[in-house]
Amino acid sequence: TRSVADVLGVYLLAKYAGVFSDSLAVESSPLPVIPLFETIEDLRMAPRIMQKVLQTPVVRRSVREQGGIQEVMIGYSDSNKDGGFLTANYELSRAQAELTRTAEKWSIIAAQPAGSVNGRLRITEQGEVVSTKYANHGTAQYEMELLAASVMEHTLNSTAGKQFKPDPEFEQAMDALSNLAYTEYRQLVEETGLVDYYQTASPVGELGKLRIGSRPDRRFGVGSLDDLRAIPWVFAWTQNRHHVPAWYGLGSAVEKFIKVRGNEGKKLLKRMYKRWPLFSLVIDEAEKSLAFVDTDVIGQYAGLLDQEIIKEIISAKILQEYKLSIAGVLMITGEKKLAEQFPRFSRKLERRGDILKQVGLAQVELVKRFREQGKQADLVALLLSINCVSAGLGWTG
Repeated sequence: TRSVADVLGVYLLAKYAGVFSDSLAVESSPLPVIPLFETIEDLRMAPRIMQKVLQTPVVRRSVREQGGIQEVMIGYSDSNKDGGFLTANYELSRAQAELTRTAEKWSIIAAQPAGSVNGRLRITEQGEVVSTKYANHGTAQYEMELLAASVMEHTLNSTAGKQFKPDPEFEQAMDALSNLAYTEYRQLVEETGLVDYYQTASPVGELGKLRIGSRPDRRFGVGSLDDLRAIPWVFAWTQNRHHVPAWYGLGSAVEKFIKVRGNEGKKLLKRMYKRWPLFSLVIDEAEKSLAFVDTDVIGQYAGLLDQEIIKEIISAKILQEYKLSIAGVLMITGEKKLAEQFPRFSRKLERRGDILKQVGLAQVELVKRFREQGKQADLVALLLSINCVSAGLGWTG
């Protein structure tokens, strides 16, 4: 959804199809029309779009007939690909808060910042993780209990918990960090040769042969970032152990923020980490992703590029930002090394670290051989290595 017309167009189609409840097809439609906002720009426009949508009489009557509920979907994958990890999380949170206020204004329920969940939540699970979460009764029950408990806890806490009510000083700082991180991330993804680097220094071209997705890994030809689908974009960066979408831009944002605000800026970021769940979540998840990065595998994958200038520029950018991001996270958390505060996570990573490295290095060789010779045996081994890395990391991206 990028405009009011995108939503009203569905109502018009429902009218043409005879879905409306009245014979003249002018009163209301029983068909729930659920907008999806994904890119950073779309998330920022979402409250304004929904405000205009809900001003439309036929929409208001339809929503009222449907129980006074207007569902809204917000997309993490595309916002992450578009704006980077920190900015995507902040814009998703801000969009939810503003959409909730819009819903309250029109006396409807919007389907977490305080009030946005309100006892209801609908999520989309990626197809490739369904079997991991729901393949047997035990894990399925655990996942459902975890989700139900989280919704209940958020709903109860958000009405009274001070930590869910954003501090204006914290929001102002997060605004600054988000803009800085966004600028840094966009500089990388718009760098000349980034798409070539991504396609060559990752197994993205081979991922489609796994046939685990419902859609192809690209929309048309691949000439720009916009042509690449979000899920393979993140998946490929996990396979080559760069994990770029999960942390890139954070280090520069923190460094520049502190350059301007000095020691007071450091104290503020540490206070935000301790007192604001959104900020602590962003930092904690970025920290875990940074711990997954393997510079040895990065170096071997980068070696697949023929264009030395592209390889040197992109690799240097990624490694520099990697060092800055580690420094920024450790400064904020007060740790001496990554994931020190997550002992179970650290133990798991330590047990699997050497194996993941060896599989990653072998994967590079398999990619190289398959691209040169196209042997089916190499493809089978390569696809097995992709499954192995996903299982070892515990996620597909």
